[in-house]
Amino acid sequence: MKVKKIFLVAGILTMLMSMTAFASDLTWENLPGHHNQSVLLSEGEVTSQDIVNRNGRGEIISTGITEITNKQNGELRVRISTYAHNSVDRIHHAVYLDQWNDTKQDWVQVGSWEFDKTKEETNGELVSFSTDFTLTGYEVNKYYRLRGIHVVELGDEMEGCATETDGVKLTKN
Repeated sequence: MKVKKIFLVAGILTMLMSMTAFASDLTWENLPGHHNQSVLLSEGEVTSQDIVNRNGRGEIISTGITEITNKQNGELRVRISTYAHNSVDRIHHAVYLDQWNDTKQDWVQVGSWEFDKTKEETNGELVSFSTDFTLTGYEVNKYYRLRGIHVVELGDEMEGCATETDGVKLTKN
């Protein structure tokens, strides 16, 4: 009897530890999607959008979308959306703003924002969540891109994907 209890406790601890490890793996780098594929768009191209569709059998998450727009007045418009195949308990998304560094020839993160929505906030039905906002005060004549993390939770299950826009040049006419 004592041996059974020890195995039961060990099994429960193993399950809890594996769930914690899974949750910590949900980073932009580890999620399926688009990574390090950004290009710098020409000045005439003011919008870049990335869409990742997840249509595998049994998947909970459906689509992740990020979009960045140069409003041509020194402001950037940011949109991030996350969709599920069916109603979920929670949708979480995060967006990271990167600026192109000419010296390093690489992207440098200059901002980040996180957003959550639960089914309780939407009368029990939650299949999508979109966030749209404007950024001001960033250096003009520089290139900016967005990276997005899109996560849905249903019970104990979490699924996600990663998105990444191309770089648009922020201008002020």
